Amino acid sequence: MSRPYRLDVRLAVIVTAMSALTLFTAGTVLTLEFTREQFAIEERGLSSQVEEWVALVRREADGSVAFERPDETTQNLDPPYTGLLSGARPIYGYAVVDAGGRVLDSSTAKAPAGGPGPITSTPVLSSGPALDGSGPLLIGELYAPEAGVWLRVARARSDVDALANTFFAQLLKEMGWAALLLLIVTIITAVAIVRVSLRGLLRVAAQAERITFDNLHQERLDGEAAPAEVQPFIAAVNKALDSIQAGGSAQRDFSIHAAHELRTPLADLRLRLEGLPSGEDRTAAIRDADAMARLFEQLLHIARLDGGVALHLKPLDLSKVVAKVLHEVVPRLVSGGWPVEADGLDRPVRVIGDPTLIALVMRNLLENVRKHTPTGTQVMVQVSDDGVVSFQDTGHGPPPRFPERDFARFARGSDDARAGSGLGLAICETAMRRMGGTFRLDRSRDGCQFVMTFQKAPADRNAS
Repeated sequence: MSRPYRLDVRLAVIVTAMSALTLFTAGTVLTLEFTREQFAIEERGLSSQVEEWVALVRREADGSVAFERPDETTQNLDPPYTGLLSGARPIYGYAVVDAGGRVLDSSTAKAPAGGPGPITSTPVLSSGPALDGSGPLLIGELYAPEAGVWLRVARARSDVDALANTFFAQLLKEMGWAALLLLIVTIITAVAIVRVSLRGLLRVAAQAERITFDNLHQERLDGEAAPAEVQPFIAAVNKALDSIQAGGSAQRDFSIHAAHELRTPLADLRLRLEGLPSGEDRTAAIRDADAMARLFEQLLHIARLDGGVALHLKPLDLSKVVAKVLHEVVPRLVSGGWPVEADGLDRPVRVIGDPTLIALVMRNLLENVRKHTPTGTQVMVQVSDDGVVSFQDTGHGPPPRFPERDFARFARGSDDARAGSGLGLAICETAMRRMGGTFRLDRSRDGCQFVMTFQKAPADRNAS
């Protein structure tokens, strides 16, 4: 089974990846756009430069061509852009060529190579190498009609690339920490939003943990505080709980009706058996009829306990209730050879419970002693001040395969089907659970000991 993922962790990873991708894409687009725009600016500047300088080209009286290059203006810029907008001095190189492509005059650096272009009145822009093989260069070319030659002005393309790279590096340096801080804040905010949004779902999960078969008739998931995306799931779970309740109710009603319908003919059968002549067969048949009657009675108890009918739990004196049950049942046990001792019945112990269910638990345990232990087994019932009833006998106890709690129904301590139905301990545990208490088997002592723990009643409540 794969390990479930955490939604906040997955969202943090997605937000981190998306934010990093967004920042990288934005930086790339910004750099490309800056480079494209800078090239456009440089092309316009180069066109203006060649138009300004072409007026300075003249032909001398001896037929030679002269070009007096003007001084370039100086711009003082702060780092890291020093020398990039202005370039290394001189910024521009030039070459004066005739119609045959012969270079008549050129600068010592950045002089563009290549032949003349068409005769036009507007500058022609191109790119190419320098006369010394360096480059590439941005070249602006314009025909000088007075001299009959072409002036070709150039600037190193690397100046523009360096400007773009320096701009991006400076942008990353000045805004990188801000972008990283923004990313961290975004991740923390996204995770916090997810956790806050899931609080309603956690409350729904807590509600689901409280739903048991005992309170199924009144407990459902309340999805008002949960996100709208999980509302259909909550509705589906509630619908499934409705189906489970309906199935449980049908099963309970069937058990109750069947047990009721069988009690009458079983009572008639026992009367008929009592009218037969005495003998082993008659005694065995009556014993079987009594076992069937007890089974039906236990089925009724189980069905009623599983029905989820609201109990009227109230503060009561546990010692008094236990004493009353012992007074009703113990004489039969003692007369049959099972001595019973009790302790702690002389002081009141206030607990929350139901007298009928307490009597049901005690009667089942006492009946188990009569049915499953040999004559002479001693029974000790003790009520402590902390709301715990200890029921101990000196018999052999349940087999080792029996659990200490969560007793299965119809699980017998022996293979003899006549020994019992296997419902007694399950009834005790269910009854204690309905009263908010616990029921367990304690194997720490010799024999068999069952421990019933009740809820203590508040001190300021009065017995009713």
